[in-house]
Amino acid sequence: MLAFLAGHEWRVLSASTVVRLVVAVFSVALLAASAFGVSRANRERTTVNAFEQRGVRQRAEAAALGADVAANERGWLALLPPAPFGALAVGQADVYSNYVKVTARSLDALVTGDQIEHPLAVASGQFDAAFVVLFLYPLLIFAVSFDLTAGERERGTLRMVLAQPVTLRQVVAGKMVVRVGMLIGPAILIPIALVGWSSPIDGTFWLRAAAWAVAIAAYAGIWHGLALLINSRGMSAPANALVLAGTWLLFAVVGPSCVNLLIAVRYPMPSRVEAAVQARAATQDATAQGSRQLGQFLQDHPTSANVGRDGMRQFALLQAERDRRVADRLAAVESAFDAQLRRQQRFASWLSVLSPTMIAQNVLIEIAGTGRSRFDHFRESVTTFQLRWRSYFEPRVLDAATVTPAEYAAAPSFTYADEPASAMLVRVIMPTAAMAALAAALWWAGFHGYRDYQL
Repeated sequence: MLAFLAGHEWRVLSASTVVRLVVAVFSVALLAASAFGVSRANRERTTVNAFEQRGVRQRAEAAALGADVAANERGWLALLPPAPFGALAVGQADVYSNYVKVTARSLDALVTGDQIEHPLAVASGQFDAAFVVLFLYPLLIFAVSFDLTAGERERGTLRMVLAQPVTLRQVVAGKMVVRVGMLIGPAILIPIALVGWSSPIDGTFWLRAAAWAVAIAAYAGIWHGLALLINSRGMSAPANALVLAGTWLLFAVVGPSCVNLLIAVRYPMPSRVEAAVQARAATQDATAQGSRQLGQFLQDHPTSANVGRDGMRQFALLQAERDRRVADRLAAVESAFDAQLRRQQRFASWLSVLSPTMIAQNVLIEIAGTGRSRFDHFRESVTTFQLRWRSYFEPRVLDAATVTPAEYAAAPSFTYADEPASAMLVRVIMPTAAMAALAAALWWAGFHGYRDYQL
């Protein structure tokens, strides 16, 4: 019986111009957003490959050069390739840098890091598949679900339908099955198909695709369940539309805005300019002290003829000590900012339960691989690589040695290895289960409400 009712409803909706327009708009928006994301990811991938090849060529073609020049002036550019599903959700990729210049001294991205995206683009956000799903999808769900039974009840046709050997909840279930299927298909298939077309398909791809599909289904289930619940209250179709639109504004727009404002008030993050000023002030004394020591050494040894090998080593040690002191002061300033950021994140994680949109956004960003966790993993990998880089070059720098082409070619190189996909699943499984539980509760409440529906 349910299959018969769903088939009938499918024929009715397929003949509706409004429904066809809704599905077309949704599909085109998803297609355009996914295509823009794929194009962006391809550009990033091309840029990363070009820089990697240039680094390899420079190392292969390098002549003999000073160890300090090789270790610090040239250094090595550590690059973060595009995330596996980064085409579907920009996430934090327009805020965090995807490259770090590694030297034997310090990682001072806090002060000298470049912001890749234009500030206006960062402020307004990116048009990606996650944006379409999070904000446009609920509106389209309401557009096809605000009048499940109210119009038929007012026209008197609902009584005629129920004169047949069917129950009201069977009729409603048939309507819901069709509406869910018409919209959830494009939401899942279009983005995954475009990402699969533009990137290698492996086990990780299918794992992320399955996680994306489950997360979309859970998020859609919440809004479908909410529409079902509102329809079961017995209000008119215009009243249903008004309540659903207000609910969307509350949970998708007003709620997240209030949460962001509350976080900014409770745990304000200093500006980038202030970070640079504090870092400069923190390192000024250390730099001045080290420079005085170096100046005293040069005063005692006015020419290189009376320095000797031990003197050059002493000079290099003074330089290394100054650089280490500056790096320590920079690290202290950066740790203060990281601590404040962690407070913001903990506070946001607690407040995100107030909005399904915020929960779903965090889940989709994690699945896409553009959340802070991937950039933190990249930063940790770069820090580990810098230790290898420093241990390789520091003895040569201290000896003021000349690095031969063979030694330079044998120096460490950095290739980023993504963390296991299982780590992503651990982070998203609980919030996805919470969305699924909320969706199930709303569906149950909606069908339960139709038990007392007034015809």
